[in-house]
Amino acid sequence: MHTAFRRLLTASALALGVAGTSLAPVLTAPAQAAVPKVRGVAVVDMQKVLNDTKQGQAARKKLEDSSKAKQEKLDGKRKKLESDQGKLKGLSGDKLAQAEEALQKDYVEMQQIYMTMQQELAAQEGRVLEDIYKNCQSVIDKIAAEMELDLVIIRDETTVLYVESNLDITDTLVKRYNQKYPS
Repeated sequence: MHTAFRRLLTASALALGVAGTSLAPVLTAPAQAAVPKVRGVAVVDMQKVLNDTKQGQAARKKLEDSSKAKQEKLDGKRKKLESDQGKLKGLSGDKLAQAEEALQKDYVEMQQIYMTMQQELAAQEGRVLEDIYKNCQSVIDKIAAEMELDLVIIRDETTVLYVESNLDITDTLVKRYNQKYPS
């Protein structure tokens, strides 16, 4: 039995030795990942792009006009509700119950109109932002190639805490954007 144990121990040692020698180069070799060298990095303040480009200003004006028109419609409904509510004081019984029910129905309708208007405005704003972002991409691609940039980051207070002012290419983007997309 002593010999069987010795053979098992020898076989195990040989197996470990073989495995150990075959793993040794893998375990001791340093990782050689190829990380490309970054030529340049820049940031763009998209809020400034939206505020300073002619297309962004026109879009904001259009959204404000649309919002104002929708708000006027909503204000008209609200004033009618207030007027109808004032008329309730002179009613009683079944007429009061019917008027209150109609008023409640009009109020729910006004809330639905408000929600629909908010959704429409959000959708309009989303389409405008999407168009401006797409247009910015083509302008940024050219700027990045000219300046030999490998990375352009959107500057946002929640994601970029600090940046050197010379890395900000927003003004260049706005100028070129306005040239390419005058309105």
